[in-house]
Amino acid sequence: MNFSLKTKIFALGSAAVFCVLGNSLSLLAQTQTKPVTLKMGDPAPELKVNWVKGTPVNSFDKNKLYVVEFWATWCGPCKAAMPHLSELAKHYANQVTFIGVNVWEKGFENKPYSDAMPQVKAFVESMGDKMGYNVAMDNDERFMANQWMRAAGQNGIPASFLIKDGKIIWIGHPMKLDGILESVIAGTYDMNTYISSLEKEKAEEASAMAAYNDLNNKVANAVEQKDYKTAIAAIDNALPNLNPRFKAPAYSLKFKTLMAYDPDQAIVFCENWKKDDPNAIFNIINLVVYNKDVMPDKAYQMVINDCKQLKSDSRMNDVSQVSIDMTLAECYYKLKDKNNAVRSAESAIQTAEKIMSAPGGNQKIDAKSIEQMKKTLERYKM
Repeated sequence: MNFSLKTKIFALGSAAVFCVLGNSLSLLAQTQTKPVTLKMGDPAPELKVNWVKGTPVNSFDKNKLYVVEFWATWCGPCKAAMPHLSELAKHYANQVTFIGVNVWEKGFENKPYSDAMPQVKAFVESMGDKMGYNVAMDNDERFMANQWMRAAGQNGIPASFLIKDGKIIWIGHPMKLDGILESVIAGTYDMNTYISSLEKEKAEEASAMAAYNDLNNKVANAVEQKDYKTAIAAIDNALPNLNPRFKAPAYSLKFKTLMAYDPDQAIVFCENWKKDDPNAIFNIINLVVYNKDVMPDKAYQMVINDCKQLKSDSRMNDVSQVSIDMTLAECYYKLKDKNNAVRSAESAIQTAEKIMSAPGGNQKIDAKSIEQMKKTLERYKM
């Protein structure tokens, strides 16, 4: 089985959540509730931070380039981008100053943000050369989160701001910095042209979202009337013209619709979906195991088979194994197979405890998540 480099498996509390990065509708569906007041071309706000590593930057020199990149310790994509940022910082050491700014740490929403310093500092130290640039964190006023991220309409991390002549000339994902930096340094970057292309992309994205929402409404109306054939026909007719990024959501919609009236056909559809897209396995696991509706036994057995296949893959690390075992446990529990549910949960807990006790530990496994897994295990034993 081939796995995308952007595919990650995360263990959250007592359950495993399988997340395919880049296939989520959540970012597309977000709406900006406050007006955007910080745009490309505007003067960059101040840097009001607490410095953690490197050389403090007190102000932006108009003769230099700066990258201000926002991240958090819990953010998987942020961590994935850090080695790349370090390579860029090294490559452009004499031309660009890189600053990583920590924001939005969980658990500190109602506390002074400076209380997060020990946690952030420990994380930065554990990353070593993978964070080979200046690092700071937000202050107690949440100045950076509010006056930079929120003001610019940035609702997700990682997010990078490129500063030239004291002005923001680009905002985007840090993995897209390569070409932008090259063109800026070469003198070929045109901010207005970039903004125009971005606006065109947003308009196309809005149109694609509208088409998907229209399909969703048609299917919902048909299902409400128990006219499942019309619902499936609507999906099949829409698929050829849907934006490619909506293919997985449309397939998920088809799976749930099929499951409502023909579980056998739904299982066959899933098997074909996985042949078409190896990453579909993670969507399917999420749809079956963490769906509020009770699925037929065949659906849980399908996920068990998939999880066993994942467990045997050498590319699945220990954190992934914890997620897989907890998913197996939940499926067995829903199949009323108490012994296997308990056995799988115990295996997950044992692996999680090994991870946490290892030198340096792991940000995805902590005492709280293990405690929640143990509570789930007790539920299985009842």
